[in-house]
Amino acid sequence: MTKKFDYEIVYEYLKDKIKNNLSPNEKIPSENELCKLFDLTRTTVRQGINKLKNEGIISSKQGSGYFVAQEKINYTLSQNTVFSKEILKLGKTPKIKILDIQIITPDDFILKKFGVIKNQSILKITLIRIVDNIPILLGYSYLNTTLTPNIDLKIVSTNSFTKTFKEYGLVPIRNHSELEIVPSNQEYMQILQMQNNLPLIKIASTSIDKKSKQIIEYVESYFRSDLVKISIDFNKNEEVAFLTN
Repeated sequence: MTKKFDYEIVYEYLKDKIKNNLSPNEKIPSENELCKLFDLTRTTVRQGINKLKNEGIISSKQGSGYFVAQEKINYTLSQNTVFSKEILKLGKTPKIKILDIQIITPDDFILKKFGVIKNQSILKITLIRIVDNIPILLGYSYLNTTLTPNIDLKIVSTNSFTKTFKEYGLVPIRNHSELEIVPSNQEYMQILQMQNNLPLIKIASTSIDKKSKQIIEYVESYFRSDLVKISIDFNKNEEVAFLTN
C-alpha cells in the first residue's frame, strides 16, 4: 500500500468535507485549525490547500481565508445561443467590458474565415464578458464592416452583440463552432482575475445572417474552466468540432 504524503491527507480531508458538508462560497477551516487538527506544519497544510486551489475547488479572499468555489455556470452552446439570454435565464446579470476596438488588416486566417478578398478591413473587438461582477471569458470578436458600418460607435455601450446586429437588419445564427481546451498564461490570468493556472475552454465560432447567409462575425472566446461548464444542444442543428492537441 502506497504511503500518502502529509499534504495529501489535508487535501483529501478538505475535499471530502467540501463534498459532504460545505456549500459554495462557504469558508473552509483555517490553516491554523488544520495545523492543530493534523499536527502538521503550516507549509504542509498549505500544500494541501494549494492543490484544491489549483483544481478550482476553492478560492481565496485576501484577509478572509479560503472559500468553496461557486457553482459553475452551465453555458449551453447551440445555433441560436445568445450569451446575455443564457446568463439571464440563470438569474444572473451579464455585462460586457470593451478592452479595445480597432480596424485591422486581416491575416490569411481571418480572411479565410470570412471568405473575403485582401485589403478588406475587419473590425476587431477585444472584450471581457462579466457575470455578477466576475469576469468569466475573454473574447476576440472580428466583424464584417461591410454588413455593420460604424458598429464601433454602437458596440461600446451594448450588453448584447445580437441586439446590435439586429439594428442592421441582421439575424445572426451560429453555423460552426470549434471547442478546444487550451493552457492559460499570465496575461489571461490577470485579465480574468484567475487565482490558478487551470486551462481555458476555447470556443471559436462563426455566425452568419439567417437570411443572406453572409458571415457577420468570427469570435474566439476563452472561458474560465473553474467557473463555466459547456453543454451542447444537438437538437438545434449546431455544428461543433472538438479539437485536441
